[in-house]
Amino acid sequence: MISASIRDEFFEQYKEFYNGGPVPLYASNDFAYYLECHRKRLEKKGIKTIKKIDRIEDDIDNTIHKDKQPYTLDMTYKECNYETEYYKDDVFLARSDKDTETLYCNILHKQDYQEQTISCPNCGHSDGAKTFVNGCPMCGTSFKTFKFFPCVTSFYTLPKFVERSSINKGLKNVVKYGIGLAVLVAVGVFIFNWHESGSIGAGLFFGILAGLLTGWLGTIFIYLGYSFFIGVTAFSKMFAQAADTSDIQAARFTKKRFENDMLRYFPDFSYEYFEGKMLALLRSIVFSDDRTNLSIYKGQDPLGYLDDVVDVEYRGGFKYEGSTVVGDVLHVRLINYVKCVVFCDGKLTKHYRNFKMELVRRLKSDEDLGFSIHAVNCSTCGATFDAMHVEKCPHCGNPYELINDDWVVIYVR
Repeated sequence: MISASIRDEFFEQYKEFYNGGPVPLYASNDFAYYLECHRKRLEKKGIKTIKKIDRIEDDIDNTIHKDKQPYTLDMTYKECNYETEYYKDDVFLARSDKDTETLYCNILHKQDYQEQTISCPNCGHSDGAKTFVNGCPMCGTSFKTFKFFPCVTSFYTLPKFVERSSINKGLKNVVKYGIGLAVLVAVGVFIFNWHESGSIGAGLFFGILAGLLTGWLGTIFIYLGYSFFIGVTAFSKMFAQAADTSDIQAARFTKKRFENDMLRYFPDFSYEYFEGKMLALLRSIVFSDDRTNLSIYKGQDPLGYLDDVVDVEYRGGFKYEGSTVVGDVLHVRLINYVKCVVFCDGKLTKHYRNFKMELVRRLKSDEDLGFSIHAVNCSTCGATFDAMHVEKCPHCGNPYELINDDWVVIYVR
């Protein structure tokens, strides 16, 4: 229940963020970094996006727990109508299809966590860490070399081809139309028989009988017609989605093999956590204006072609292509299926992209679900620093390699 409340609050703040509001309060440091990079990219291109997440009348609302002490990872999800609108200089450009989507949100909790007290180095203001998510509330100084829990580490959406709430609403209308038809026929038969026989009793008898019979048969025929319509609509959407997501469905067959391979190296491996991490890495690389000395990316390929991307939507799957161990470093190869929204030469276009990626991580490192590249603790002096663009501790000069603590991308194309 706590995670579901955090999820709903996060989504409301997420919508406000794209309308000029602050970073969502529960966004983790890494997620907040991606959001800020994305906003800078949109501003650079002069693009404004409006995110719409509308609740639907459905009972799909659940949370899956995964414990890895001292952390608990909650994957909480629910169905919504999700839509994005794009504007250039207040001129409407395009919108995504407003379909029913299942929104998945990963929320990380830490057992016995006590919120850290932060003191602003500029004005000295002290308060709980979460208060400083968008900078010091007193002077605006921005710094994020701290961790807080619970926090949202990632989220993505998956389309649904049939909206159950619309079916339930339609069935209610079937009953209403059946009752309405029954009443109409009953009144008509009552008036006719009363006029012909001159007896109110006979009119009532035949009117009620005709109404019940009409209501029963009418509701059945209306229901059969509605069911046929829903069936045709559902099958057409299902076939359209099947054609559109055939590559993703095929990729899903590699999930079990991927989990089994990773469990050999990481006994507490979480597919959902890795999925969110992999997507966050890709988005951060795509929207980074300065990719030089980027700790999360050590590839040699120029990525200038990504500079026109203004949005990245996860299509709900990635294909595992295998893994190898070189020395004490694990290499994982995969294909990440996303949809990119590109703004170039004054035009907004959408493209399906299958990014081939290779991620590496040192095997001797234990997976720390609470790790943040923006709040790294130096193993030599214990100081905390942001390691996104540095390879040495700024306090003592000790070399730092992200590969010892987390996944690093060495190839993306």
